[in-house]
Amino acid sequence: MDNNSSQSIDEPILISVSEACKYTNIGRNTMLKLVKMKGFPALIFAHKILIDKNQLPIWFSKNYGKYKI
Repeated sequence: MDNNSSQSIDEPILISVSEACKYTNIGRNTMLKLVKMKGFPALIFAHKILIDKNQLPIWFSKNYGKYKI
């Protein structure tokens, strides 16, 4: 692994909805609405939703002002 990498090998790239809420300062209900949007960086399983922590800020920067929730 590159020593200049900003992410530790122990740091997960996929985070839970609760962790994404803390990371973005967005409420749980709003985050769950975002997760359902086409193109949102999330994996949705039967009993678990995982969000790509690295793609989350990129998705927000590309989608400013596009949605009203």
